[in-house]
Amino acid sequence: MSSFSLKQLAWVALPLILVACSPQQSEQPHSPRSEHTRVATPTIDQHSFANSNQIHTPHLHLSLQVDFNQKKLIGSAEYDLEFRDARATEVVFDTEALTIYGVEQHVHGDWQDTTFTLGERDPILGTPLSVRVTAGAEKVRIHYSSSPTATGLDWVDPVGTAGGQYPFLYSQSQPHYARTWIPIQDTPTERLTFTGELYTPPYLVGLMGANNPPNPERTGFYEFRSEQPIPSYLMAIAVGDLDFYALNERMAIYAEPSVLADAVAEFSYTTDMMAVTEQLFGPFAWDRYDQLVLPPSFPFGGMENPQLAFLTPTVIAGDQSLVSLIAHELAHSWSGNLVTNATWRDLWLNEGFTSYVENRIMEAVYGEERALMERMLDAQSLISALPHLSERQQVLHIELEQRDPDTAFTSVPYIKAQLFLFFLEERFGRERFDAFVRQYFADFSFATLTTDQFVEYLQANLLALEPALVPLAEVEEWLYAPGLPDSAPIPQVAAFDRVAQAQERWFAGENIDISNWSIHERVYFLSQLPADLSQQDLARLDEAFELTATRNNAILSQWLVIAIQHNYEPAMPRVREMLTSMGRLAFIRPVYAALAATPEGLELAREIYAQAKPSYHVLTRDQIEAILELN
Repeated sequence: MSSFSLKQLAWVALPLILVACSPQQSEQPHSPRSEHTRVATPTIDQHSFANSNQIHTPHLHLSLQVDFNQKKLIGSAEYDLEFRDARATEVVFDTEALTIYGVEQHVHGDWQDTTFTLGERDPILGTPLSVRVTAGAEKVRIHYSSSPTATGLDWVDPVGTAGGQYPFLYSQSQPHYARTWIPIQDTPTERLTFTGELYTPPYLVGLMGANNPPNPERTGFYEFRSEQPIPSYLMAIAVGDLDFYALNERMAIYAEPSVLADAVAEFSYTTDMMAVTEQLFGPFAWDRYDQLVLPPSFPFGGMENPQLAFLTPTVIAGDQSLVSLIAHELAHSWSGNLVTNATWRDLWLNEGFTSYVENRIMEAVYGEERALMERMLDAQSLISALPHLSERQQVLHIELEQRDPDTAFTSVPYIKAQLFLFFLEERFGRERFDAFVRQYFADFSFATLTTDQFVEYLQANLLALEPALVPLAEVEEWLYAPGLPDSAPIPQVAAFDRVAQAQERWFAGENIDISNWSIHERVYFLSQLPADLSQQDLARLDEAFELTATRNNAILSQWLVIAIQHNYEPAMPRVREMLTSMGRLAFIRPVYAALAATPEGLELAREIYAQAKPSYHVLTRDQIEAILELN
């Protein structure tokens, strides 16, 4: 996930927006739902009704028809059963807005109908599906269909695609949306392997987060196999007009035909990223690493679905300036996908390790200075965000209870946790810390763990080696206290000092040469602008930096906020163009928020939103409507 997840604005939009995101990082900050009554759940995961402590479902076979006319998936989910409690008489699945047509059980070689009940719906957890099973039952098969409004699916009309001719379908299962398109034990605590078959329109390509056959022929029928067990939030499906380009024998890029060449040029360094990550942290544990470029409505930067990473086209800038996102999604193949947080309270174990590994990848491929600039910008973004988060949200081991798990996806589990890991690296030295991280990935591969289990492992395998270096009390401050400890390692980058000096000269009337500046230096320059810019200043900035015309969406989003705040009219046509051409929350949310700050801007924002709404994902609509007070 990769991307921060939220349906309401929980903290203000920040100027520093280069944090590489999983669906959820820096993409969707949420505020907690109010007055939610806690309901009983059978395991440590307070966001799942599944009784996997009694009956586990280690393997799934999906058979689905993709119906673009009804905007539904129709078919069956068949599970192997593993009885952990021989006395159990029912297996419980998580669902949300699914229509259940019937359920069968497989007992002693025969399929037979069995009974099921749907419990009371909870606004966050969905509806439990309890299936009656008899002693000796080996499998259950659930016949069902999804709802056209399923949160975990985006049915993109042709007008919302790059080609404009064919529809597109993609999923977003993290954190708890798999239950909106599959009846499933929807908890990261458990893992399952799966096989799948998709029936699609014959002119479209069907993919899943599995070992996809390279360059599949368009037949309308596709089969998949995932030998490696995954948590439910990594279940993924995509169907669209897609072309294929092989980067090497185990890595490829899928994209719409008009997008593929640019995507290949932008993401070709993924092969180098893979090589350095394996060298640093151990072998890649999956069959393939393919990347799929989604339509611009995708709300996040990326989603780390195993063997088929989802990517936003908004990172295609033409100069690889935003590819830290690519490093982030790749890093998830080790942290998150291979070693997984047991519950959403422990999200920092996924995203913090991923943000750490991402930065190490960027350093190895693009150099130390770029990696340090990204770390400094991320840290500044976190520091700016903390005052707008509750004390609960500032804690790494967050107390979620049964709040919407999306509320955990702020900058804290990404950047505060990344800083914690760099803190350990600095104290113990890179060589020793690398060995620890590599062994951690090996010891917990294809497993889940809690924060408490991690602390126990850290104590035994790192802290105990030299107890004086990092007392346990310091670790506990990082994990359980709000804010940032004084020991937080925030780098200072000489290049940014040069940018600050250049900015002084620029405001003194001197022309400066920025042709060799990196994206990070440009972002820093814009983030440090004074609040009282004149129209002459804005016009001069626009001309010198080509801001309104930029192809880089990170720069564009930052510039449009500045332009809106200063009523810079020449940029306003680009505001409308941007907001109606993409749905990535990290980029459009701050622009909508800037518009909504004045009555006139709010009226314009609502007008633009009415035009853009049909092309937005439901998560995007929820959040923008909160900003525009349309809920």
